[in-house]
Amino acid sequence: MILVWFLILLTIIVFVHELGHYLAARLNGVRVEIFSIGFGKELFGINDNLGTRWKICLIPLGGYVKFFGDANLASNLPAKQINNLSSEELNKTFHNKNLKQKAFIVFAGPLANFLFTIFIFFGLYSFKGVPSDIILLPIIENVLEDSAAYKAGFKKNDKIISADNKIIDNFKDVKDIILSKSNQEINFLIQRDNEEIIIIAKPDIVENIDNNGMKITTGRMGFTVQYVTVYESIGIKNSIIKSLKDTYIFTLKTFEGITQIITGKRSASELGGPIMIASVAANAADKGVASYLFIMAIISINLGLINLFPIPLLDGGHLLLYGVQAVTKTEINDIVLKYYYGIGMFILLALMVFVNYNDLIKQFN
Repeated sequence: MILVWFLILLTIIVFVHELGHYLAARLNGVRVEIFSIGFGKELFGINDNLGTRWKICLIPLGGYVKFFGDANLASNLPAKQINNLSSEELNKTFHNKNLKQKAFIVFAGPLANFLFTIFIFFGLYSFKGVPSDIILLPIIENVLEDSAAYKAGFKKNDKIISADNKIIDNFKDVKDIILSKSNQEINFLIQRDNEEIIIIAKPDIVENIDNNGMKITTGRMGFTVQYVTVYESIGIKNSIIKSLKDTYIFTLKTFEGITQIITGKRSASELGGPIMIASVAANAADKGVASYLFIMAIISINLGLINLFPIPLLDGGHLLLYGVQAVTKTEINDIVLKYYYGIGMFILLALMVFVNYNDLIKQFN
């Protein structure tokens, strides 16, 4: 199911991104010949009444739209091809649009990702509400290796019914007993697979410093527990405000994280690729629709923001070219474009290799 959740998430986010380009192009009178989800061999496709081929391709790691008359990555038209087009046809090409129109069409892809995030956040906040409290359940989520809980035989999904003959209603009851009984045996009554079993465990001794600077000794079992989030309704107006605010905050945090990695303030090992995204998507899906949609919104921000970086072949790289053209008032010749996009291809391939290497290293560690 990991692959399924990954493909659903990626397909939706890529579709939204390319839809932004498509709608902006149509708005500016540009004919779109191809709207593709994925690359390589076409698996399925249909033609609409406007002359666009909508298709899904074999390699689902991205997508693209192809405008009428595109001859290269810059959507330029050779002089010979221009001469073969009527004025009406020429007006429907991306090449014939002014710099502002081109910039809007290119920027519309990332913009669609940000708007999509706002839409998801609004849906979550208006229908589900916002988190107001977290209730820790007496159900084991993870057991740390070599911990007291591990040695005693606790397992994931074990439900603690009682501890030292005290009925457990929530995890706070368990925590209080563990903290007060460092290095003392505790009798746990556990429900596991509809059976009740007894586990005798002795918490590890942990030394801490209290607020007064005094050394205190407490117990620690070494497991984490499951939890339930309590949500509070905030209304439509506040949902809109919070959606806009949170999209801004997460975008800013993502930008700061990427720039810190580029400048060396954070480790590049934090970068992840398709394997990491698939794992995160699957884990979120296991927690429910809301968690899955939230992760989709965050990854949509990442896709939109990364595409705005001034790297050749990305949307930001195209916007950089338009900026140079606007300042210099001249067209960039084909030889410069060839090397420009060649550099971009090298950077993107190197980045893809690196993030996949990171993913594989994390899988085997």
